Amino acid sequence: MEKTPAPHPRWPIIGLMLVQLLNGITLGPAANFFGIYLNEVIGYPIRQVAQVMALGRVAGMFSSLLGGGLSDRWGPKRVWIIGVGAIALSSLAFVLRAPWLIVLLWALSGIGLGLTTLGGQSYLTLAAGVSALGVLSALYNWGYTIGGAIGNPLAAGLLDRSGFTVLGLVLAGIGLCTALIASFLPNLQAPTNPHMPVSASTGYRVLLQRRIIILGMFRFLPTCYYGVTTLLPLVIKQQGGSNSAVAFYAAGSAVLASFTQLLAGRVSDRWGVRWPTRIAFAAILLSITGIILTAQSLWGLYVFGAVGVSAAWALSTLLPGLVIVAAEPPIRGRVFGMLFLLWTTGMILGTLLGGALLEVDLRLPFLIVGLLNVLALTLTVPFFRMNSPQPQIV
Repeated sequence: MEKTPAPHPRWPIIGLMLVQLLNGITLGPAANFFGIYLNEVIGYPIRQVAQVMALGRVAGMFSSLLGGGLSDRWGPKRVWIIGVGAIALSSLAFVLRAPWLIVLLWALSGIGLGLTTLGGQSYLTLAAGVSALGVLSALYNWGYTIGGAIGNPLAAGLLDRSGFTVLGLVLAGIGLCTALIASFLPNLQAPTNPHMPVSASTGYRVLLQRRIIILGMFRFLPTCYYGVTTLLPLVIKQQGGSNSAVAFYAAGSAVLASFTQLLAGRVSDRWGVRWPTRIAFAAILLSITGIILTAQSLWGLYVFGAVGVSAAWALSTLLPGLVIVAAEPPIRGRVFGMLFLLWTTGMILGTLLGGALLEVDLRLPFLIVGLLNVLALTLTVPFFRMNSPQPQIV
């Protein structure tokens, strides 16, 4: 059974939420304005922007499984802090003008995102009680969504007044402060069997269970859709929107996602993750249908893009609960690492798909990811029919 330090049981959760909020303030502007930076300052067309963004995520793939194993061995805090520090340094990409350095720092951002994601989610499952995991997972994800809602308008203001260089320096400063705060949090470690040391071959073979494979599809398939939506800020800008219009789209999506996350977390705590998961997939399909039907209008991109982003974040809120359903505590770090690997792969494929097809017809990439998410919704049936996982020898 996971334990938190007895004297201050709430401190790990409070500190986790604060760090996530600061991370969101840093990551939100970086995600929404990096493509615009490459397009307007470096001079890359949309196809090349998509390729650079995908290349950075490839680097993050290499950190996911390795970081998951290290999280199971060392505890998630160390992995988490390394990731936060990497994200802070990567913000300097907005300061530089040499393309190879920008790509290198974007790769560092992908690595940092991988380590913070699996480290933070592993830390959350150790610090939170099972009965409150859904709500706490929602509040955890609020760090990204509300942080983005705060960070994006501030970033737009900085860009209008001072440009990308000042934005990069401010984001780097916030990121370094975040890493310092994270370093003061207590270490938490999942229980392990001291008589059965973890090996790479035995440890990662447990990820081949059918339930965990389906869980991986739950992460991969909706992320392909989310990868396409990451290019929507650039599409909005090209259709006549300003930096403020992009920021308001991102902020509005974040606010709606925040309410959706809390609702999904509260419902999952009370009734389980089965129906919230299915409803989130249905909402993604609704979003895709709406974008296809209103492809040439800014309001359609705003409304249905926000609905889809909110549904995707709701699934992220439900993810720790799904991991608890699918995996025993000693392997959850590796499971989170595998899920981030699949998340990264989905983001790469979705971003490349959008970059290749959005200029041809805005509806094409959404039609493809719509079919993928019909499959995901179908897979919820066998996943929730399976029995609870048995303890694993790791």
